Amino acid sequence: MLDYHYLTFLTVCETLNYTEAARRLNLTQPAVSKHIAQLQEELGVTLLEYKQKRLYLTEAGQYLYKLVAHMKKEGDLGLSSIFDDDRPLPISLACTFTIGNFLIAQPLMELLQRFPNTQLNLVVENTRTLLRDLSLDQVDCAFVEGHFDHKQYQHRLYRREPLVAVAAPTHPLVGQEKVSWEDLRDHQLITREIGSGLGRLVEDLLSAHNLSLSDLNTSHIGNYQVIKEFVMNGLGVAFI
Repeated sequence: MLDYHYLTFLTVCETLNYTEAARRLNLTQPAVSKHIAQLQEELGVTLLEYKQKRLYLTEAGQYLYKLVAHMKKEGDLGLSSIFDDDRPLPISLACTFTIGNFLIAQPLMELLQRFPNTQLNLVVENTRTLLRDLSLDQVDCAFVEGHFDHKQYQHRLYRREPLVAVAAPTHPLVGQEKVSWEDLRDHQLITREIGSGLGRLVEDLLSAHNLSLSDLNTSHIGNYQVIKEFVMNGLGVAFI
C-alpha cells in the first residue's frame, strides 16, 4: 500500500489544485500542502510549481507521477486478486465505542457483501486501548476519534462530527435563555470513561474555557445507553 504522502501527491497531480485535492481526500488544504512539502524534502526535488498562478508538474514531478501511478495500479490489481481468491482473508479492524455504535456497521456490511470470503474480526474499545493495539500490531487498522500523535501513525480523516451538549427538557439549564460554561459548575456532567477519545475532547473543550473535570461534579460512564438514560432522566448534562 502506498504511503499517504504519495496518495496525496497523486491526487494533487490529477487535480492540479490543492483545494480540490483536499476536498477529495477529506483533508484540509494546509495538510495537503504539508504532505507535498514533506515529500519534496524527503526526495530533495521540486515536484510542483506555480507559473502565472497555475500549478504545474516539474520534470521530476512528471516522472514521479508516472512511477507512483503505475505502482498504485499494480497494487490495486494485487489487492483485487487477493480478495478474488477463494481462500479466506482475515482482517482485524478496531473502532471506538462511539464509532461502533453509530458509524461502522454500514461500511463493514458493504465490505462483506463485496468480498464474502473476508474473515472479519472487529475490536471495540476506547481510543487509548486501540492506539496501544495498533502499536503492538494487534489490529490492522483502527477508527478512532479524539486526539492522537499524528506522527506515530499513518492516518486519514474519515468524517467530521459536531460535539454538542444535551440535557433533558426538564433540566434547569434548558430553560435558561443563555448558558455559560461557569453554569456547569452547579450541575452534574456525564462524560465517557477515562481513556475515551470523546472524553478527551470534552476535557480539552473545558480547558479552553478555563475549566477542568475536577472543577465539576463529573460521572464517567463507559456505555452510551447508560449515558442516554441518565440524561433523559434529568441526571446531568452530556456532550455527544
